Amino acid sequence: MTVIYNIHHLHCGTMCPVCAPLFGQKGLHAKVVCHCLLVETDQGLVLIDTGLGIQDHLHPQARLGSFAARFGRIEHDLELTAIAQIQRLGFSPQDVKHILVSHLDFDHAGGISDFPHATVHVLSTEYNATQSFFSLKNKARYKTQQFKQHRYWNFIEPEQGEAWFNLHQVQGFRLFQDEILMIPLLGHSKGHCGIAIKQQDGWVFFCGDAYFSHLQLNPQNKLRTLAKLERIFAENNSMRLDNLHKIQQLAQSQNNIEIICAHDPVELERSRA
Repeated sequence: MTVIYNIHHLHCGTMCPVCAPLFGQKGLHAKVVCHCLLVETDQGLVLIDTGLGIQDHLHPQARLGSFAARFGRIEHDLELTAIAQIQRLGFSPQDVKHILVSHLDFDHAGGISDFPHATVHVLSTEYNATQSFFSLKNKARYKTQQFKQHRYWNFIEPEQGEAWFNLHQVQGFRLFQDEILMIPLLGHSKGHCGIAIKQQDGWVFFCGDAYFSHLQLNPQNKLRTLAKLERIFAENNSMRLDNLHKIQQLAQSQNNIEIICAHDPVELERSRA
């Protein structure tokens, strides 16, 4: 059995794009955070998503392209990198043995290059999508210079395994036994995946970009502008909506699951309180 000692909620980047309602917020500029997790285990540190990395802040045009750099309105602050926060917690970057990524969009994968010795675990369909640039959507979302030099990968087939509540974990991912699970949440991207972490009194369920606002966990809240943006971003919108519905069911029925997404500042603040 894998022993989990602690979970840290990291703030690994901030973007302030124009038109807050696009992200389920009010006002002109949204505040879109990159919420990542650092899990202390007896197998070393496990980083879940990486946010923006050092090179993304130092060389935004070269790494991210002019559109992402301009539209995202990224606040460049090296203190918001995962590596800086891990060092502030008293750890070394070499202590990060594993990185689990929900998907490889630029605001989730930028920190991979800061941990060259870690093994990155990702669904094979997600990695394969980063190698195809026939669509403008892929060109906008994937910035392969962030991770193309990385040496250590574990590509996981997105086949359904045992049930986890109303979802399924992937088959064959037994690295952490039943303590850390990868839960496919396809739709936003071809290989989008959630990560569930077991605690003594329940679970933390990191949903990546399966939703963007805590308000979406209540199906009574109709965020139409955000829904339009999610539909544009989605690789398969019907699958995205199906998985969102399942997440909403979990939120309404399971009090012992802390459900979080990657970009909601309210959830980040609440988790760090």
